[in-house]
Amino acid sequence: MAAAPQLLVVSNRAPVEVSREGTNLRIRRTIGGLATALDDVLRERSGTWIAWAGSVQDGDLTPERTGLPYPIRAVHLSERELDNYYSGFANQVLWPLCHIFPTRCHFNPSFWTAYRHANERFAAGVQAVASAGDVVWVNDFHLCLVPGFLRAGPIPLRVGVFWHIPFPPPAVFGICQWREALLTGLLGADVIGLQTQEDADNFLACVRQFLDLPARNGRVRIDGRDVRVVAHPIGIDAARFKAQAADPAVKEHADQLRLRLGAEIMLLGVDRLDYTKGIIERLLGFERFLERQPSWRRRVSLVQITVPSRFRVPQYREMKREIDETVGRIVGRFTWEARSPLAYHYQGFDHEQLAAYYLATDVALVTPLRDGMNLVAKEYVACHAERDGVLVLSEFAGASRDLSEAITVNPYEPDAIASAIETAVHMSVSQRKRRMRSLVRKVTSHDLEWWTSTFLDMLAAAPPLSVSGGTSAA
Repeated sequence: MAAAPQLLVVSNRAPVEVSREGTNLRIRRTIGGLATALDDVLRERSGTWIAWAGSVQDGDLTPERTGLPYPIRAVHLSERELDNYYSGFANQVLWPLCHIFPTRCHFNPSFWTAYRHANERFAAGVQAVASAGDVVWVNDFHLCLVPGFLRAGPIPLRVGVFWHIPFPPPAVFGICQWREALLTGLLGADVIGLQTQEDADNFLACVRQFLDLPARNGRVRIDGRDVRVVAHPIGIDAARFKAQAADPAVKEHADQLRLRLGAEIMLLGVDRLDYTKGIIERLLGFERFLERQPSWRRRVSLVQITVPSRFRVPQYREMKREIDETVGRIVGRFTWEARSPLAYHYQGFDHEQLAAYYLATDVALVTPLRDGMNLVAKEYVACHAERDGVLVLSEFAGASRDLSEAITVNPYEPDAIASAIETAVHMSVSQRKRRMRSLVRKVTSHDLEWWTSTFLDMLAAAPPLSVSGGTSAA
C-alpha cells in the first residue's frame, strides 16, 4: 500500500533557531505570526518543515532535539549567503518593492545571484524528503523561485504558494529587472494564495503584462496547465487568544498593567521594527492628539511595543534611532508630575504577555503604511470577545478589507491619526460593544483553521500531478 501524502511546509525561517555555545548547540523557539500559523498546521497533519534554522548544517532536526512533534529539514546558509539573499534581495529588493517603497530598493546583481542559489538550496531540501504525490506549501516572498525549481524536478508534487505581503501593480513590480524570473518561478505552483483581491488582481496584471500569458478569472494558463490564483486572507487562532484573555492570570496581569500605567484610557501599538509599520507616523499622530486635546494629557497613555527586527539591514538601525528620538521628545514635552503619557518597550513578548496587553487596552492603534494583512488587529479583537474596545486600523492594511467596523485612518496624516484617537476616546460604550461584537464574529469565523484547511483543500483539488522542465527560474 502506498504511503499517504505528507505535507511539506517550506519557509525562510524554522520555528526554532539553533545557535552554537562552544561545542554545544542551543535550540530556542522563534516567535512570529507565520511561524505560529504553520506550527499549528504541522501539529495536526503528518509532515516535515523545510527552513533555515540558524547555525546548523543541512540535515534533519528530529523531534527529540527540538521538542516539536514533527521533524525539521534544515537548510544551511552561510553568513555571506544570508547577507545577500535575506538581508539583500528579500529585504532590500522585494520587501520595499512590494510595499511600494521603490526608492528604498537596491537592485544589486549579487543579491539576485544569492537569492537564486538560496532558492535552489530550499528546493533541494524539499526534494531530499519528498515522495511522489506529497503536498508542498511554500510560504512568502523569500522563496519565489522554489515552485519553479520543484516543477522542473523529477518528483511529481502538488505545490502551493502563499504570498503573505502585498503584491504591487505592474507599474511598481515592473521596476525590478528580474520580474519575469520571479513571476515564472511562482507559476511553478498549482495554487497561489494572496491576502486580498487587490493583491490577486495585481499579480494577474503583472503576469499578463510581463509574461504575455492568458490570465483571467483567477487562472493563469502556462505549459498546458492552469495555475489558480486566489485571494485568501490569513486568520489567527481566535479561540486560543480568547481563552488566554479569559485566563485569571492574564486578567490579573492586565489589571496590573493598567494600575502601573495610571491612565484612564490605555492606547496600544504593537509592531516589528520596520518602516512599513508606520511607528514614527503613529507617534507623531499621538503627539498631535496631545497638542490638540490638553484635557486628555493626564488621562490617556500610549504603550508602544516595538519588536527588534532585521538589524542586518542598515536602514533599520537608523529607523530605531529616529523612533528613540521621537519617543524622547514626546515624553519630554508632555510628562507632568512624573507621569509620562508614553511607555516604550523595545523587546518581544510571548503570546500570554501580549494577550494581557491586548486585554488591558481600550484602543488599539494598528496603523501600518502598508501591510499584507496585519495579525495584531485580529489578535486584539479576539482578546476582546467578552468586552468592548476600539480598533483604529490603517486603510492600507489588508485587514481593513474585512474589519470594516474599525475606525479606518490614513496613517500618513498625523492629523488623521489624532482625529481617530479623538473619535475612539469619545465613543460610547454601546457603540464600542456593537462594533466589537461584529469584529469578533468575523475574526472567529475566518480563523486559522479555516485558512489552512481551505487553502489545502484548494491544493488537493488541483489537476493531476505532473513535472515539467519549462517553469524553473532563469
